[in-house]
Amino acid sequence: MVTSQTQKEFRPGCGYTEADWDAIDFPEMTDDELDNLRPARDVLPPAFFIAMDEYREARRR
Repeated sequence: MVTSQTQKEFRPGCGYTEADWDAIDFPEMTDDELDNLRPARDVLPPAFFIAMDEYREARRR
């Protein structure tokens, strides 16, 4: 599995401009937001998980 590291500052040549980089505002989640998270199985439709299982099976071949 390939993992990527989070960039802490702008680096040119990654497919976006410094203005794009500066426009992103994604603060850490608050404790209240974290407390209100629900499991994916409670939120997503069953068809999503069926499709994921089919995809995984196809990749094993």
